[in-house]
Amino acid sequence: MLKPTIAGLALLCLAACATHPINRDALRLHAERNCRGRAAVSSVYAVDSTGIGTRSVAFDRCMRAAGFVSEG
Repeated sequence: MLKPTIAGLALLCLAACATHPINRDALRLHAERNCRGRAAVSSVYAVDSTGIGTRSVAFDRCMRAAGFVSEG
């Protein structure tokens, strides 16, 4: 009973890997959502020439780690 169950799970995992990849726009939306959550707990902002920073450093760093350039 255990061997067929393991074999079935392995086949499901292989089938999931063989499906179409997620659209790049959808990947970006997921990354933005996750990075906004991470940036919400960080209070580090970049300071511009006016002395007031409005860009979250944590958000930019997270988006770069996910392979995207943050817009702004």
